[in-house]
Amino acid sequence: MDKTVNYIQQHLEELKGHYICVSNVHTTVTAYRDEEYREIQNGAVMNIPDGKPLSIVQRKAGFKGAGRVPGPDLMPMIFRISAEKGYRHYFYGSKPETLEALESKLTKEYPGLNIVGMYSPPFRPMTEEEDNQIIEKINDSEPDFIWVGLGAPKQEKWMAAHDGKVCGVMLGVGAGFDFHAGTIKRAPLWMQEYCMEWLFRIGQDPKRLLGRYLDTNFSFVYYLFREWSKGKKGTDKKGKTLRIAMIGHKRIPSREGGVEIVVDELSTRMVKLGCEVHAYNRYGRHTAGKKYAQYKGKEYKGIRLITIPTFRNGKLNAIVYSVLATIRALFGRYDVLHFHAEGPCIMLWLPKLFGIRTVATIHGLDWQRSKWGNFASKILKDGEKMAVKHADEIIVLSQNMKKYFLDNYKRETVYIPNGINRPDIIKADEIEQLYGLRKDHYILFVARIVPEKGLHYLIEAFKQLDTDKHLVIAGGNSHSQEYMNEIEEMVSTDSRILMTGFVSGKVLEELYSNAYMFVLPSDVEGMAVSLLEAMSYGNCCVISDIDENTEVVGQNAIAFQKSNVEELKKVMQDLVDDVAKRDYYKSTSRDYICSKYDWDKVVEKTLKLYVR
Repeated sequence: MDKTVNYIQQHLEELKGHYICVSNVHTTVTAYRDEEYREIQNGAVMNIPDGKPLSIVQRKAGFKGAGRVPGPDLMPMIFRISAEKGYRHYFYGSKPETLEALESKLTKEYPGLNIVGMYSPPFRPMTEEEDNQIIEKINDSEPDFIWVGLGAPKQEKWMAAHDGKVCGVMLGVGAGFDFHAGTIKRAPLWMQEYCMEWLFRIGQDPKRLLGRYLDTNFSFVYYLFREWSKGKKGTDKKGKTLRIAMIGHKRIPSREGGVEIVVDELSTRMVKLGCEVHAYNRYGRHTAGKKYAQYKGKEYKGIRLITIPTFRNGKLNAIVYSVLATIRALFGRYDVLHFHAEGPCIMLWLPKLFGIRTVATIHGLDWQRSKWGNFASKILKDGEKMAVKHADEIIVLSQNMKKYFLDNYKRETVYIPNGINRPDIIKADEIEQLYGLRKDHYILFVARIVPEKGLHYLIEAFKQLDTDKHLVIAGGNSHSQEYMNEIEEMVSTDSRILMTGFVSGKVLEELYSNAYMFVLPSDVEGMAVSLLEAMSYGNCCVISDIDENTEVVGQNAIAFQKSNVEELKKVMQDLVDDVAKRDYYKSTSRDYICSKYDWDKVVEKTLKLYVR
């Protein structure tokens, strides 16, 4: 409850105009059966578990902190802080006499509570004119909270129909109006705790509620039993907990590269689903320098961390790590060894000798990256061939890569792109203090500073721009000191260009949140996590037209011909001069990317590969 109230307070401006569903067994079963209603529930900015059974099921599913947040209990929590915060409240629904009693009770119990309006709609469909009039009336009163008491599923349908049309956040609280008005008595606390509130409600209104509760409650239990009888997601076909080893990343937790982010996201979610996951971290300094210390713990978010000692030599580090990590994993009694990236796949043959199931994720055709010499490129290409020959399953991140393996090796692969979380957009605070950066006053590049990311094209193009905006380059070096020196020399002649070095946490979030546009001019990619992140923050993105980039963005970003500096300059100048065009791409990117790429779906598909 406290987390819910704090979240609503912190994000109230963002939530306004949208709706929050207070979910129980009845609404969940209805959503399971009715696709249209399911879309309405999933379209809410928040879904909170009103019913005790939902919080129990959530905890059984691995979300140990899940608690009950009943709508009637959330109301007084918000009311208590309203006088101090200056919140304004509107109540829509129920009967006129109930609203009258509700107003009387609330003004006595919560002095200073600002009730700006109440409306009891007719018990019939409203005409369009009537509906427009009441919405205008609500908006004229400028409420922060619009409490809706129409009962489910009517209240959720009403809120969804008015999403974006009202100025306050809508919360469907069902019988909450009656409980606080005193017209209906609420079940004793012990009945609520023992999941018997429905029985108490039936006793109050058997004619209306008996059939509904018997249907949905018993259906809920049946659906759960049917789902659990199929086995948990984190188990094999016999119901045994899956033991998984992740091999190939540098280390987690870390944002040193896309592979590290992917391993982190997969592992933490698999642990929540009941899997046992061991991540084989690589010993060595952070790619961005000594000041970024390696996480020292042996456990992280339920993941066991096993650190493999290696040489400090960057070129030998990865090879030695792959050999030692794979040998160590042979003794871990794992059900699956999941290799990430082409290099570590060089050792895939070894677990296959012992009959251990192996899955390889090819994050990109690493041998094409210019930072590697001839020997390293050959090792990476051999790793690719080893995956083709020995991996039980190969995961690729783009359709283009899927075609590559089919054309070159006649090997079928499974397309599972990376996911993305929907982040909060935050104000420029730390970046203004650290770098003097303001919202919309800079163009952003976020990636490792290596040749294949095409940063040199961007700097060349930016130097020719007619603008007072800055170019912010956020990223650390990775085995490419010669290239880093070249970039630093290019940057030194233009005072508008700022290199922040490696960034993470709040600084990175602020950089994404306040950029004028984001540019990724890469020559080679797997699936760029930074591009997903930039779009998830609602940025206008400019990308090179390689398949791996254009496949991600669809029609929601602007592409230029790879390595064409003149075309890149024209695209950026056009967006700098035409704010409306920039704003159009900003308006489409966030919803598109967050709905298309979902980490939970990625995990579900990956687990199916582990056990099939």
